[in-house]
Amino acid sequence: MSFTEKIDVLELLINLLKEHDKKLDDLIGNMEVIEKTIKQNPILAKPIIEYDGTILEKSYQKILVVDDDINLANSFKLILENVGFHVDTAQSGISALNIMGEKDYDLVLLDLNLPDILGYEVADEIDKDTEFIYITGDCDLIDEEDLLYDKELLLKPIDPDMLIEVTSSILKENSSKINRQPK
Repeated sequence: MSFTEKIDVLELLINLLKEHDKKLDDLIGNMEVIEKTIKQNPILAKPIIEYDGTILEKSYQKILVVDDDINLANSFKLILENVGFHVDTAQSGISALNIMGEKDYDLVLLDLNLPDILGYEVADEIDKDTEFIYITGDCDLIDEEDLLYDKELLLKPIDPDMLIEVTSSILKENSSKINRQPK
C-alpha cells in the first residue's frame, strides 16, 4: 500500500469517527431530553401497570410511530416503551406502509405532514382493525371531516403524560371492543 493510499484510509477512518461522534452527541442530547422529561414528570418512570392497571396484555400491544422528525419519533418510542408497549418507528408514509405490510399493529401514531404522502393517505391504507391517532404541528392539515368521526388528534408539541393517556385510552377501548365481540 502506497503512502497516499494509507493517507486516504486514515482520512476515511477519521471521517467515520467524526460521523459516529456526531451520532453519539445526538444520542446523548436525546437522552438528556428524556431524563429531563422524566424528572419533570416522575409518573413516566413507573411501569404502565402502575400508571393504568386496567390495560391487559401490555407487553403484546404494538405501536407504530410515523413521523419524519426522527428525534420526535424516537422520543415517543422511548416514552411509550418505558410504560410497557412495543414500539417501532417509520420516517415516511411509504416506509410505514411497508412496515405494516410485514407486521400488525394495535395503534399507529401518524403525522399528517409526511415528506412523501399525507398522513390521511396512509390512514386510508391501514388495516381497518388498526387504531390510529393523528399528530400534527400544522393546523392547516386537519381534516374536519375526520374530526367529526371522533378520530383522535394531538397537536405538537405533545405532553408525555397526554401521549401516554391518549394511547392507553384508545388501546383500552379497542381491547374492550375485541373482548365483547362474539367468537
